[in-house]
Amino acid sequence: MSDENRLTDAERVSPFDVTVPDLPVVRTWPPVQQDFRRRETLPLWVSILLIFLAIALIGGGFGLILFATTVQYRGALHSQATAIAFLTVQARNTAQAQGQATANAFATANTNIYASATAQSGATATATATVDSATATTAALGSVLTQATSGTAALDDPLSENTGINKWDETNGSVGGECVFAGTAYHVRAARQGFFQPCLAEASNFSNFAFQVSMTIDSGKQGGIVFRANSASKAFYLFYIDIDGRYSLDLYKSGSQATTLSSGYNAAITTGIKHSNQLAVIAYNGIFYLYANQQFITSLADSTLSAGKVGVAALDLKDPTEVEFTNAQVWNISSSTTLTPTATQLSTPTATQTPSATSTATSTINNTP
Repeated sequence: MSDENRLTDAERVSPFDVTVPDLPVVRTWPPVQQDFRRRETLPLWVSILLIFLAIALIGGGFGLILFATTVQYRGALHSQATAIAFLTVQARNTAQAQGQATANAFATANTNIYASATAQSGATATATATVDSATATTAALGSVLTQATSGTAALDDPLSENTGINKWDETNGSVGGECVFAGTAYHVRAARQGFFQPCLAEASNFSNFAFQVSMTIDSGKQGGIVFRANSASKAFYLFYIDIDGRYSLDLYKSGSQATTLSSGYNAAITTGIKHSNQLAVIAYNGIFYLYANQQFITSLADSTLSAGKVGVAALDLKDPTEVEFTNAQVWNISSSTTLTPTATQLSTPTATQTPSATSTATSTINNTP
């Protein structure tokens, strides 16, 4: 702005003030001091107290925070320790239970093993003892047969012909059954199902004896020997075998009703058609000993019949049967004989297989000697 347009101090006038002429400013000396209000301050001890209080509050806050944190941390640690301890106890109990279960299982297994071993050992010992006893009994009673047949036979017939004194039955031409001498043997035929054909030595009569004969089944299945037979009452004992290895001892009281006294299977019997078997019986008072091929089969007691004839037989229980017999021999046993079997000597070895015996069987003598 140019100097000509510049207003002087006297010319400057506020548009809001009343325009008055500026008065000259009178300056005083010394200048008037401005009245400043001094800031008020606290006493020193109050400040120190406040500082201590502040520090105390701050420290207390930190302590409270630290205490709360510590308590919370210790609670967490306690809970965690409790949980760990519980889990540890539970795991230990589980381990102990498993260990106990394992121990029990091992104990049970050991007990079973020992029991099985003991039972097996006992069973083996029993079986061995039974076999040994049966073997010893068989051998001992086999020697009884040897003793009983060592003397002179009261009946010694090769059965090649009927020219001797024994008077064997001969029934040639009978449809139901026959007693025939043919070739070098005595043939007995049973041709009626459900019947059997006995052929007796009519001149014989024995009480205590050993009877032995050889036989071969040519057809059919069963053949055997008859002893203590009574022609009048049709009572007798029949000891027979079959081609399957089975034996039976039957008692006939009237010729039609039979009671099986003993039966079973025995390995001493030679099985099959056209195979020879030697049958023997020792009858001493009321005790019987049965043999096949010189081997003891069984023994039993029965005193129904005390004496009678001896003979042979063929049985047609299901099939027509023909049996040939040779070498019939009988030895008497008297009270002076060294052979003295008693009931205490009886023993029945175990058969290879023992089916249940039929208590009664119906059969009819086709020809009455």
